[in-house]
Amino acid sequence: MFISTKRAVALTCGIFVFVLLTGYQSIKYNFIPNPLHNVLGNGTFDRPGSLAELKPFWTTEQLEPRFAYVQYATDINYLCNAVINFNRLHRFGAKHDQVLIFPKTWAEGDSKEAKAIRNIQKALPDLVMRPFGLLTTHKGEATWSKSLTKFHAFDLTDYTRVLAFDSDSQILNNMDHYFLAPMAAVAVPRAYWLNDKDTPIVKQVLGSHVMLIEPNKSRYDKIVREALKSGDFDMEVMNHMFKDSAMILPHRRLALLTGEFRAKEHQKYLAPDDDEEWNAMAEVSRAYLVHFSDWPLPKPWLSRSDAQWKAALPDCPDDEEDKPDRPRCADRVMWEGFYEDYESDKKRYCKSWL
Repeated sequence: MFISTKRAVALTCGIFVFVLLTGYQSIKYNFIPNPLHNVLGNGTFDRPGSLAELKPFWTTEQLEPRFAYVQYATDINYLCNAVINFNRLHRFGAKHDQVLIFPKTWAEGDSKEAKAIRNIQKALPDLVMRPFGLLTTHKGEATWSKSLTKFHAFDLTDYTRVLAFDSDSQILNNMDHYFLAPMAAVAVPRAYWLNDKDTPIVKQVLGSHVMLIEPNKSRYDKIVREALKSGDFDMEVMNHMFKDSAMILPHRRLALLTGEFRAKEHQKYLAPDDDEEWNAMAEVSRAYLVHFSDWPLPKPWLSRSDAQWKAALPDCPDDEEDKPDRPRCADRVMWEGFYEDYESDKKRYCKSWL
């Protein structure tokens, strides 16, 4: 009885070893390589007919995504603004490509704009130049009639994602982290200054002066058709096409307006923390971008009278005093600083060709 038990155990062990070896040989010769290893170029898995022959398609989750900051210019002043902001991005350590959209008529010739483009190419050899046709509307003020040109950013399909912003803005910090936001065809902040606290979300207006975009040819064709058909401005077009699908970026820090420093109330900007105390210096130190918007004061590159300037200055009451975390009349100090920085940058980066 004892011998029979030993034989049974031995037989069982033999069968187990046989199955194990057979399984190993099967795995060895019928192995299907991990496609990720093939994409990474590991030669161990390069076998004819394997998944190594398949090429991965490009998505936001691709192994080597391409990101870019994008600005557009439709006249010589906006061209200067774009150059200023590209230089400011360099100053703040931005790592991704920088793309300039401009009228294709500037690509050659002896016009002031064409000469400026050539000078800019020499000064910023890494700047990607993308000439396009102008997209215009005949509605409203001429100031915004060419703003549709920004939609060419949707056609930059050699990039995974682009951050397009109006060049009448001023870069305040590095924005590289926005490219890592969750996947979305379009991501924009709300136009907070147009939305009341009790406005339903579905009726809140989207902004268009800064847009995080996943370029797509089909989407580009649709938005251009809609823009030209409707004749609306860029903000209206964006709201018509993406109001129900756009991913919302927090407006605070990204969609700050210079006009906010002249306002009496700040609940809309501070929302949802509308009970927080407004601190102009703190907001500027944390912001990434500020948009020049002080109507009726002209944009900083246009001439203005002393009366217009004085009328636009943020309040500075005589009895206001310094506080531990901000100087006296911080709104005015910060606001004037935007314009002073612009004048300084204009002389530094545009004087030779403007």
